[in-house]
Amino acid sequence: MKVIKSINNNISHCVDSKGREVVAFGKGIGFFKPDEEIPLDRINRTFYNVKDTDYGVLRNIPTVLINTAIYITDYVAEELNVNYPSSMALVLADHLDFAITRKDKNIYLEQPILMDIAQLYPDEMRVALESLNIIKKMTGETLPQREAGTLALHFVSDRIETRQKPRIDITAITEECTRIIEKELDTQIDRTSFNYNRFVTHLDYLIRRLETKEQIDSQNRELYEQIKNMYPDSFTCATKLAEYIHLKTEYEINDEEVLYLAVHINRMISRI
Repeated sequence: MKVIKSINNNISHCVDSKGREVVAFGKGIGFFKPDEEIPLDRINRTFYNVKDTDYGVLRNIPTVLINTAIYITDYVAEELNVNYPSSMALVLADHLDFAITRKDKNIYLEQPILMDIAQLYPDEMRVALESLNIIKKMTGETLPQREAGTLALHFVSDRIETRQKPRIDITAITEECTRIIEKELDTQIDRTSFNYNRFVTHLDYLIRRLETKEQIDSQNRELYEQIKNMYPDSFTCATKLAEYIHLKTEYEINDEEVLYLAVHINRMISRI
């Protein structure tokens, strides 16, 4: 495995014997220099088809969280008998990093959806709850049970993607929503960034939920008002997105979905 460049001490961007680019994980392999060969017995895991936008995540997230996300992805895939793309582990690692940051700041966003997700996806919720135990064992971080809701949403993503494509033009709606955000918040969004990709994915799932009438709805007004006060600009922008989506799809978006749009918008623009 020949090194192209080091990402951090334990991760390298490499090329394999067939000329394919790959991200390799292994203790200390980041110290190998470009064009040097990494012995295969030093490599614990490889990922193909990694997007350019994922390299920033790999660089900035602690290796222990990436390893934890890899372990959880493998565990869930076996338990639910499904296949996940390698990119899911990177998305999950980013989520864990953000969840720990929120926990340290005493900000909890997932409590309202816990019961809804448990009812819709009981198997995914079961492995999500076990994943919290895995996180504690591998990282020492104790995340509250409410975090299981969004973990479960990660685990159902493949099943959602295999549903029949909605009749709504999601691409056009996404582009217009992006323009609305840029106009309302007077900013320029990097459409290649990791967090923009997360926003696009969330929007895609939101529209699919609208078509299948599976909107998240906990009727938790306290959290709704809390987020509204914490992120007023993002919240106002999310409301405008909801109005636009309603105009294009005729589906009403409830307060809880607006809340999560606001969180995604705030996270995206705060990391531009």
